[in-house]
This record gives sequence, C-alpha cells and structure tokens, in this order.
Amino acid sequence: MLIGIFSCHYFSFSMGLFDCLAFFRTYIAGSICKFMHWNNGLDEVEEDVELLKLNGTIRIRKKAKIFQLRDQIDDFLGRKIKFEIVSSHSLQAVPGGGGLLSKSAWLAVSNAPLVRPAEGECLTYPITFIADKELRDAGALRVTNYSHHEFYLESVTLDDPSYHGQKIHFPCNSWIYNASNYRGARVFFTNQAYLPSQTPEGLAKYRDMELKVLQGDGEGERKWVDRIYDYDVYNDLGAPDHGPEYARTTLGGSKEFPYPRRCRTGRKRNESDKFTEKPVSIPELIYVPRDEIFDHIKTQNFAADSIKAISHLISRTVEYISKGKDQFNTMEEVYSLYVNSSDSESHSMRSDDNHLKRKLTSGIFSLLANGKKTGNPSLLKFPLPLIVQKNKDAWSTDAEFARQTIAGMHPFTIQRVKVFPLESKLDPKVYGPPPSSINSHHIEPYLEGMTVSEALKENRLYVLDYHDAFLPYIQKINALTDRKAYASRSMFLLTKEGTLTPVAIELSLPKGTGREDRVFVPPGNTSEKHQQSLWKLAKIHAILNDTAVHQTYSHFVRTHSSIEPIIIASHRQLSAMHPLMVLLLPHFKDTLNINALARKVLLNAEVKNILRGGIIEYTFSSGRYSLELSSILYKDWRFDEQGLPGDLLKRGMAVRDANAKYGLRLLIEDYPYAVDGLEVWDSIETWVTDFIRIFYIRDEDVIQDKELRTWWKEIREKGHGDKKDEPGWPSMDRIEDLVLVVTTIIWLASAHHAAVNFGQYPFAGFMPYRPTVGRKLIPTPNSPEYESFLKDPDAFLLSSISSPAQTIVGLSIIEVLSTHASNEEYLGQRSDTQWTNNPQVMRAFEKFQEKLFKIGQHIEQRNNDPLLKNRYGEVQVPYTLLLPTSKGGITNMGIPNSTSI
Repeated sequence: MLIGIFSCHYFSFSMGLFDCLAFFRTYIAGSICKFMHWNNGLDEVEEDVELLKLNGTIRIRKKAKIFQLRDQIDDFLGRKIKFEIVSSHSLQAVPGGGGLLSKSAWLAVSNAPLVRPAEGECLTYPITFIADKELRDAGALRVTNYSHHEFYLESVTLDDPSYHGQKIHFPCNSWIYNASNYRGARVFFTNQAYLPSQTPEGLAKYRDMELKVLQGDGEGERKWVDRIYDYDVYNDLGAPDHGPEYARTTLGGSKEFPYPRRCRTGRKRNESDKFTEKPVSIPELIYVPRDEIFDHIKTQNFAADSIKAISHLISRTVEYISKGKDQFNTMEEVYSLYVNSSDSESHSMRSDDNHLKRKLTSGIFSLLANGKKTGNPSLLKFPLPLIVQKNKDAWSTDAEFARQTIAGMHPFTIQRVKVFPLESKLDPKVYGPPPSSINSHHIEPYLEGMTVSEALKENRLYVLDYHDAFLPYIQKINALTDRKAYASRSMFLLTKEGTLTPVAIELSLPKGTGREDRVFVPPGNTSEKHQQSLWKLAKIHAILNDTAVHQTYSHFVRTHSSIEPIIIASHRQLSAMHPLMVLLLPHFKDTLNINALARKVLLNAEVKNILRGGIIEYTFSSGRYSLELSSILYKDWRFDEQGLPGDLLKRGMAVRDANAKYGLRLLIEDYPYAVDGLEVWDSIETWVTDFIRIFYIRDEDVIQDKELRTWWKEIREKGHGDKKDEPGWPSMDRIEDLVLVVTTIIWLASAHHAAVNFGQYPFAGFMPYRPTVGRKLIPTPNSPEYESFLKDPDAFLLSSISSPAQTIVGLSIIEVLSTHASNEEYLGQRSDTQWTNNPQVMRAFEKFQEKLFKIGQHIEQRNNDPLLKNRYGEVQVPYTLLLPTSKGGITNMGIPNSTSI
C-alpha cells in the first residue's frame, strides 16, 4: 500500500521515460501525417477572394520544461500546430463538408509567449486567422498537432474588435497529442450552447463526429491518449492470480450484487478468473479518459497531502510494530498521536501544508529525516481533530452520540420510527421472528413520561437501523481474523428541548435458524463503572456499523460510484455544445480520476504486505465483505430518493406541507444537515430551473431533444442497468422532470458529497470516538472475558477496537480525504469567466451566487443562536459542512462543485 501510494505521486517523473520512447515511436508516424496534411490547399490565398483577418490569443500549458529540446527539433523539422476556424452557417462547396474553413494558422510550441507566466500557469500566444469574408460566424475550431509534444489547450479567443465588435471564445480544456493518435483534427466549439435541433448547419457534422469519438467501439484495451467513455462492472476489486484469498466478488451485472457501472479500461484478464481484470502496478496506469486526469495544481496538492500521510504511516506504524504492540493501553497513548498546544507548531489543521509542499521533490525519506532532526514532532503527528479541541471528553457523552446522527459527518440514515416494535424484512426461517427485541419496558423509562404509542403519535422516536444489512454477513465477518461485529439498531427520543437522546441499542448475532439479541439501555447516573462501560461498548458497536455504512455506501456508492456512469453517459450522448453539458461539466471534474485511484489504492484487495488486503478491508470490521455490503445497500437505491427532499420523505424525517418553506415540514426542526441542506437544494433547483427554461420553452422541447433522451435512457439502462426496471426513474417528458434530474445530479456531486466527506477528519479523526474495527464482542456475565473486563473496563474497551496500525492507516487516509485543494472550485464558481456568452444565463448565475452568499450568512446566524442546541453540542463544534465556500486544507466547510476527492 505504501509503495502504491508513493509511486502514485512520483509517477510524473517516470512518465518522462514513456514520453521519450513516445518521441521515437511517433516520429515517423507524425512525419507522414504532417506531409499528408501540410499542403491541404487552405494556406493558399486566392487572388479574387475578399479576405477577413481575425486576431486572437491561444492559452497553452506544455507538459514539462524537460521537453524544450524536443520542441526545437520539431521546429527544425517544421512540425507545428495547425488551427482552423469552422463557420457555423457558411458551408464548404463539397457536400457534407461542414462549415467553411479559414486558412490554416500555425503555431510552434517553442515560440515566445506574449507574457511569461508563473510556474504551472498557461502560456498565452498570439494567433492570426485569414478567412473569406463569408466566415463571419465562427462556431468551431479544428486543431491538428504535428509536433511530438502533447500540450494542454485551455482556450482560444478571437478578440479582434472588427469582428462583430465582440470576442469569440473557444473553451477547450483538453490535452492534444500528435495527430497520429487521431483519425482527424480535434474539434472544439464556442461558448454558444445549442440544443440538437438548433445546431447550425455548418457544425452538425462536427457535433456528431465528436460524440462518436467519445463513444468508441467498446473493444480493446484503452490507451493513455484515448478519450473514450464506456461502461464496465466492478470486476477489478481483486487479484485472484495472487491467490484465492485475493479473489473478490464482481459487483454489478447481477441481481445478487447490483452496482452502478464504472469506466471501462479493457485491461487484460486474470488467468484464474477470465471475468475479472488484472490489477495495475501504478495507480495512474489505470485508464481514465485523458482529459479527466488531475491538473498540475491538484496533482501537487494531492501529492503533498499523500506524502504527509505516508510520513504518518511509516513513522508511527513502524514504531508500534517494532514494539510488538497491537493495542493502545491508555487514552494517553491515543492522544500522543496528535499535535497539541505544547508542540512547536500550532495544532491548526493546515499547520505544515506549505512546508510539506516545499518538501515534495526531496522525497519522503528526506521528509522523515528532517522532521526528526529539527525536533519538530508536529511534522510526524496528526493535527488535533475538532471533536476534541474544545472539550476533550464530550465525544463520549450520550448527547454527542445522538447529535452526530443529525449534525455530524453521517446525518443521512437516521429515520423516524413508524411501527413499534421494529421489524426485520429478512427470511424468518433463517433469521428468526421479524420483531425486534427492543420492547416497551426497555424504552418507556426514558420517554419523558410518555408511552410508546404516545411517542409514536407525536413523532418522537427515531432509529439507526443496520440490522437487516449486517445480519446475513455477521458470521462471515466474525470468522475473519481479529474481527468481531453485530447487527445493530439504535433508538433515540426527540426530547422536549428538541435534542435527541439514546434510549436503547440492540445488538444481534445469528444463531442456528434464528438470532441472539442483546438490548442495552442507558445506565443513567449509576456509580457502577462496569455498567457505564458496557453501555460505551454497545455505543461503539453501533458506531462501527454506522461508520462502515457511511464510508462504503453514503460516501462511495451514493456519490462517487453513482455519479460515475452519469459522467460517462454525459460525454457519450451530450455534445460539448449541449446546454446540459455546459451546465453539468464543472460537477464532473476529477471524479473519474479519484474513483480510479480509490479502486486501486483504497478498495482493491490486491495490496499486500502488512495490510493483507486493501485499505478499506484492513481498516473496517467488515473486511473483505465491505464492498459486498455496499452492494446490498444499493439494492434499495432509487433515483427519486437521491435528492434531499425525496431522501427526507423516504426516511420519515419530513412530511409534505404546502404552507411550509420549500413545501416540506421537518419533524426535527433543529436538524442542521436538513435545514442547511434544504436552503442549498433550493438554490441549486432555482438555478437549474432558470438555466433550463432559457433553452427549453415547452415540454415538447424536452421530448424532441434526441441527445437528452438518449442520455437519460443510457443512464438508466446501462449506467445503473441493474436498477433499470425498478421504480423511481422520472419519465423525462416534462421540463419539471428535467429540473429534478439535473438538480439531483448537482446535489449529489456537490452538497451531498461535501456533507459526507469533509467532516471525516474533524469528526472521526479521534479514533476512540469513531473506531472502524471491532475486535472483540461484548463479554457476557460469568465468562472469562467478563472477568477481564471488570478488572479494567477502559483497557478492555481499547483492546476491543482498532489497533494502533489500523488507527494510523485510517487517520492517514481520512486526513487526505478531508482536505480541500488550494485551487478548489466551489458551488457557484467557474474557473473560466467566459464559460458562456449568453447574457440570460449569466444573470441567472449571478442570482445563484447571491443566494449562496446569503446561505453562508444564514448558516452562521443559526450557529450563533443559543436556542438551536443541535448546531454546536457539548463538543463545541458548529455544523458548517454546508457552508458554500472555504479556503484550502481541512476546514470542515465548503461545497466543491464536484466529487473530486
């Protein structure tokens, strides 16, 4: 695992060797290609044709300074980059030839730019196009690269005031390789969006051609330079050729294990299982379409954060392994993992980020050595999580255990109790009678004088119910080495003060043709320490299940995995000039890349050495069954319940009310995630509605949009093909349907992901509060373990949860996952200020930005309201995860546009 992550971030150095080989490999092909296209007749100026001169600028980012020599060789041989403008309406004389072309404009990548940029920024070059006077409606740009040097084309802008008195902007944002890698020129369109039926005649050919290129033929192994989007099942999670213990179930393509689809790579298959793909040695060798790769700033940020994580892993894990310690003995040992006020640096979440970036090129071992030599312990320690910064002990209280279900990092699964006792849907012949063992006599002493029926009538009972998901897997999990788990239910009362408090926890084990249940209730003010400790153990086992569901389902499946096939379908079926693609593209940024890295580094079972499996498998109780469990949870997935209103209604946390704000009345009024979330949802929905109604005037426009209909059909039948025949899919016959679908996609990619991801380290960074591995069951009276427990309950508790090595691995990962990149693009932001030329769209976007700014103010006001007790809690950590913007680092706030980490 360490080698895999380390090589991941020094991959760019090794890629230089690949590029040197590519130079010789493509030399002949590029030369042939150049001579075939050099004299295409477009450079000749006809004497009788009145000409138009168009001046502009090109923004290019070259790959690395190391290739300057290659640029000079290209220039010597006459290899340059050709640009041509395509007319929207004026057509070529050749039938089917598309729009009229300008004369070719040429650029050598070694030319001096207009302005020398800062390191890593784009170079800006002047360019002049010569065209017939008829070409006054530039709609597309053709680019052919005859040099051997790939480059990133950010944009081309025609800014000559004589040309309609306005700028014509081509947002490109794509890597362009030698022409030998393509069947034709690369094509880019202006920032003018068109529905398919509105496509200018000169651009129709190019619109269709580009989609066919992106769709590919579904055959063969994808190459590094490819831009092809296609589907596959999750058959890349194991490495059966390494041994049967590394084989993993394929997810997707079956009723037993349904799953969204991932991006197809076409890699070679394992010898021992021809249906599964071989793992790759370096994460970046996993294919994703070339333009989905992290940009240079994201790569640097991710590398620096990962090197910091590696420093923790090596320094602290080796320390515990060398001492032969497989558990923490005291809480002081746990606290020793973290920076505190006595260390030489502040315990700020970003205390050493800049230092680490400066250390990036010197390598991890130099980093470790320097940290020790300078006597700077914070360099090799974890930042102190917010959960224990203000109040060191409040994390263990019942009040905080309950509050986290509506204002923590996982406020997505609590639901209202509608029927009591709770009932299982599992087969009673296998798992026993359906009713839960939690009875009235367990909980009525904690119901503030109410009976159960009265509490139900007043909507005062709530539950985290993981019973049915986990029970079928408990025997398998408990058979694993050093893993122990229960199926759990945790019940809560909504108190008169509007806060939640736990009233019972049920922990279940399968037994014969039934199950064995243990019910734990709060010990109250009893002075008997073992009763308090038994209750703590029960809460920990409930949290263990909640943590597993959080990471593998609420986080990975509902955002990363569910969005991936939507991204694939969008590129395959929506042209770059389609209004929906223009709207959605920022919400897809970096998702395919981070998902590919996750499948290799976090989810895959192939990682060997001390972990004996992948990181998720190593750090969660569910072990090798972690992803299977997420597949079981996906069985209940419905598209119409993925948006916030549908989700709240499904869980019984809200009811429809025409007189309530947003048409929903929350049954827990002080539900921070839902209150903030509904404001954010409403702002997205309003923006989407305003945008869509600019292009779709009537419902018939939705029905007649052939790209839209093919897109929606492919999302349902291929991307989420295992769910295609189930209910919950909008019909896509009305503007209202389209608004719901697009709002849901943006919500999942941005706000839902922000709420489930960026609180991981602030809330779960203190392991005893949210451990991920259970290693012992709760002892029963009169057993040898019970006697050990009675002697030292605290030591038994620490021995029951994640080991030091598991803790350090887990903390290292969530520290990286909780960190915002320095160039993060947040909701309501666009990196390209010229992303559209439509003034109506820009006015709607500015309205969206204003709403988001006000939401930030409203959240701050609510957090300062002492009557809203669920927003701060005893740990004194406000709920800020849905504040729209943030700075870089671990901040516990900010909604990025996309699922990018």
